[in-house]
Amino acid sequence: MPSLVLRWFSRGGPHQRLDENTLEAAVYEPLVPEAAQLRSQESVFEPRRNQSQYSFSNYSQVSIPDAIPFADPASLYSDDVTLAPSSLAPSSPRQSHHIRMTLTPEASSLNVANVYSDSFADLSTQTLIDTTPSKPNPFADPDEITPIQDPCRSRPVLSPRASQLSIEKGKDVSVRVASVDESSATKKPAKALRPFIAVKDFLLAHISPKTIWNMFDVRELLWPMTWKKYAVLAAVGSLIATIVVCEVYFHWIRSAMEITRRNMLPVLIIVIGLEPAMITLMLLVARIPDVPAAEETISAHDDIEAQTQAMNEKPERTDREQRTALVIPCHNSDHDAFQRVMESAFVHFHPSSIFIIDNARTMHPKNNVFRNFVRSLHPEINYIWSPIGSKNAAQLVGAVAAKDFDFIFTVDDDVCIPANFRAPVDKIDDVTKGVAFPLKATNADGEVPLFLVAWQDVEYRMAGLVKLAESDICGVLYPHGAGWFCERETLIDLISNYHSLDFIAEDVNTGVSMQKMKKRIAFDASCVLETEVPTTFLGPGLNWYNQRVRSWEMGRHGRLLAFMGRMLFSFNGQTTLHGIFWQKFVHFYSIACIIVDWVRVPILVTMGGNGAYWRQAGLLMLVSIFPVLAYNYLSCRRRPDMRTPFWGAMTIPVYKQIYALVSLVGAIRSVLYYIGGHNKPKTVKQMVKDGDERAFWLDPRFETNPAFLADAIEEKLC
Repeated sequence: MPSLVLRWFSRGGPHQRLDENTLEAAVYEPLVPEAAQLRSQESVFEPRRNQSQYSFSNYSQVSIPDAIPFADPASLYSDDVTLAPSSLAPSSPRQSHHIRMTLTPEASSLNVANVYSDSFADLSTQTLIDTTPSKPNPFADPDEITPIQDPCRSRPVLSPRASQLSIEKGKDVSVRVASVDESSATKKPAKALRPFIAVKDFLLAHISPKTIWNMFDVRELLWPMTWKKYAVLAAVGSLIATIVVCEVYFHWIRSAMEITRRNMLPVLIIVIGLEPAMITLMLLVARIPDVPAAEETISAHDDIEAQTQAMNEKPERTDREQRTALVIPCHNSDHDAFQRVMESAFVHFHPSSIFIIDNARTMHPKNNVFRNFVRSLHPEINYIWSPIGSKNAAQLVGAVAAKDFDFIFTVDDDVCIPANFRAPVDKIDDVTKGVAFPLKATNADGEVPLFLVAWQDVEYRMAGLVKLAESDICGVLYPHGAGWFCERETLIDLISNYHSLDFIAEDVNTGVSMQKMKKRIAFDASCVLETEVPTTFLGPGLNWYNQRVRSWEMGRHGRLLAFMGRMLFSFNGQTTLHGIFWQKFVHFYSIACIIVDWVRVPILVTMGGNGAYWRQAGLLMLVSIFPVLAYNYLSCRRRPDMRTPFWGAMTIPVYKQIYALVSLVGAIRSVLYYIGGHNKPKTVKQMVKDGDERAFWLDPRFETNPAFLADAIEEKLC
């Protein structure tokens, strides 16, 4: 993206490198962004502008001595900036140079890296050392900065948009230019190799060798050695041996195969048609509310004019609504994604009512990188370090710290808050203590591209439909883990006395805990929360396979006994006949889905080679399209913000077949690993009973300074 800098510095020439210790002009901008400026007496904040402006002044005082040849040393800075200077070069086009700037931390005048922490390589050990720039400027436009890629160094996180880069008048900037060997420049590959390179890059972006290896790595099933793990494995082995022996002597498997083949169609209807039938029933029960045009959901990724208009048309907030705190648990958060979340939060929450709970399994943070980043967004944001390494424990810490508030709105660090959000305090009463929200699946850019992201969006919308139907009859059984609203005292009681703190299926555990407390969860369909989802099936980082197999599906199958207990042995606070029946029905459906996952194994074994099976299965899979289309164009005819992508709905049968295989793998993993080898963390009750130092909210220092653990490491580093 050409900027003023790139247009002024436009002429080509031999590459030159600025010496790392020669830039001395200081350019410093306030740490508080324009998005954090008060826009009204309500302390509502305007989102940041999307445009950047760069300018240089008093160019005559910038001088470049003659080039001094020297060997190209390894840069100590973790990001370089390439500029094409014409204003810093002689006026003759032939004498102009192309300058590559290698910046240093002292060069805060041109600290366009705008990092929240600068990483420097120790040349002797090739390790990275984190430090904080003396005057960080967190609001440069990353699109205007061309990084020099180096696999040995991590690239620093760039700041948001809307910044000015200037060299002040009166500053005599003298730089030393050294020539760079042209042979060191990166050469483009031959045209014949480019298709192969493109294919290689595509495969590496979508298929991670580490994920493939972990799919077949059985070491976690055998190590570390525990009696519980080997007891489960022995039981599974005994069951398989029993099946084999029974087949040898009684041939019951062969008889079962014959029965299954004779009743192929009913079996397929049960296995494939269970979910479409459930969605169709929910369409008949749920009523999606209309929302006035002024309150239609505006994406947090929309431009500032749209968000400002929505805020101007929004009714005044009541005193009760202003008693809501925002709690965001974080762990190794992506700075860019987190920044988008904060920009959407500033529209609704004063910085002093935002609690960022950074957490891991150490008593103190390793450095102040993320804390400095949070400070750069706004100094009044509450940053707290939690040593438990649990999302739900972080929510507890935030709720305890927000002692001046009555309600807690908690979201993940990748969930954007829509512009029409209002704290749903009107839904809270003596029995209803929480509120769930529908979700929209997006990629990192806030878009819903075809295939995987669109399929997940359809999945989230259908889950929201089920929760809406539950809310109308018996209350939402399980809120979305990405974000929900709760009364503060109820949230503290829930996590302190009922929740297991296990991250796997933590949203299911939250719902089960609310049922044990005999409290209800409402559903607010007036706004939709955006959450970033995996964009690859097997790609690097958090991919879809790892999310579902190693967490969601494994946890869902692991909670089978909990579902049965809620269905058979408790009314869960329901007092009406229809409420009791509907809640039991939803629990029964959850159990039936788990059973169907296991039924798929013998079906595939018995009929996998039968062509008639696949023809009938293919036709039945198309049935799953119609409930989604009915949801889109009948239930959501006046709510376009809640519709699913059209082509995502039309191709959803493909996703269902992929998910059927993945859910089966998750089921097997739940037996082989989750039941026998998964070590659940201590509950809050156990930590308090054992006097665990990680229950730091009981420390007297927490009352006056909840961030005392983070302050300790900050004092040590200083």
